[in-house]
Amino acid sequence: MRTKYFFILLLLSFASRVSAQSVKQSNGGSFVNSHAGVSDEISPQQRAQIIKMLQANEKVLREKGMLSLPSQPAVTGFQWPVSQPAGFNDNGFYGISNYVDEDPSTAILDYNCNNRTYDGHKGTDIFNWPFPWQKMALNAVQIIAAAPGTIIGKSDGFTDTSCAVCSSCNWNAVYIMQADGSIAWYGHMKINSQTPKAVGQAVALGEYLGIVGSSGNSTGPHLHFEVYTNNTYSQLVDPWAGTCNALNGLTSWWANQQPNYVSTLNKIMTHNLPPAMPGCKSGEVVNASGNFVNGQTVYLASYYRDQQAGQQATHTIYIPDNTVYSSWTQNFTTYYSASYWYYSIVLSSPAPTGMWRYEVAYNGQPPLSTYFAVNTMGYTFTGNGNWDIATNWNNNAVPPAVLPAGNEIIINPVAGGECILNSPQTISSTAKITVISGKSFRVLGNLVVQ
Repeated sequence: MRTKYFFILLLLSFASRVSAQSVKQSNGGSFVNSHAGVSDEISPQQRAQIIKMLQANEKVLREKGMLSLPSQPAVTGFQWPVSQPAGFNDNGFYGISNYVDEDPSTAILDYNCNNRTYDGHKGTDIFNWPFPWQKMALNAVQIIAAAPGTIIGKSDGFTDTSCAVCSSCNWNAVYIMQADGSIAWYGHMKINSQTPKAVGQAVALGEYLGIVGSSGNSTGPHLHFEVYTNNTYSQLVDPWAGTCNALNGLTSWWANQQPNYVSTLNKIMTHNLPPAMPGCKSGEVVNASGNFVNGQTVYLASYYRDQQAGQQATHTIYIPDNTVYSSWTQNFTTYYSASYWYYSIVLSSPAPTGMWRYEVAYNGQPPLSTYFAVNTMGYTFTGNGNWDIATNWNNNAVPPAVLPAGNEIIINPVAGGECILNSPQTISSTAKITVISGKSFRVLGNLVVQ
């Protein structure tokens, strides 16, 4: 995929109702993919070279007895090929930009009879979202084996930061043959991130293969997942069953196939300046902050996957005593595969001191919350696991070993998770640790109040 993202600043789809408090309608953008008239991310010459390499490797492996004869029939039940590693806990962390192009003519058609593809595209493109380049830098989205099998090819060492169309660039990839003889291609990996396993070694279901990157002919971090039925590479597979799937029809190659659209609130955040997300790595600036003071502007942002016309998001801000500061409804009028929207408030002087909460309820799903501190230092545990892992904390801010007076720690681990205090922690008598109702906080290290 050539994930040519461009952000269109928009002032539509915003609140139909804003309370009397000073919430400012702000800006946002759509994550739009434009692939009309462009060629596949692998040139015909590159594709031929890859196939030649894979067939040669397979021949050697069979001669050495390292590959068994394929079982029949050739239908693999794939699991999802990307995951978040330990310490990363976004509610959603990816989107889908392109499916397989089912129409060999100039028309653009995916398995569901829509146009979420481009001419000649041979795989499923799964992109990091939000902040794709930051996620790549932090190794926040892993590529994992969608099925068990044997590595029959690897390529690595190619740049993943070109930020541009580059038809001659090679990608970093891992190629795996499943037990039924089908072959899965995992492309656009981050340079030097691949599994240390060599060609000929087996991988288990869900095993780490690499990090989602942007190597080869790619303008943004994503996984290109491409599948063939056998080693002739003449029969492409579209894993998605659908009425317009001309390759394998209503036979899905997913163990549990997702719907065509999965509307998800991937993440909510607070920022001290508007987030900046141009298409290239060098321009992406998160501006994340969880600490503010009197008179400062707080930017409240939400990041969506598969936003649909007719959907709503309800935004609510709570001050430290849990009183509603402001609440408003945002109505969506347009479809975007990924989008972001942000509002802003200017804190009064003085503003209530303590931990404020920003909550967004989207499309009937359980609301997401994030906390920000006003006139104090606040720390919010939003992950799952040990206290001393920075990525478990909002903005990677682990509390100091001695928490000063007036500061507060919020324990709000990811759903189903818990916070485990595994290191010594001292808090002053006027500092606070607050455990959100229904959340789990387990103390293994020393907790001292002085």
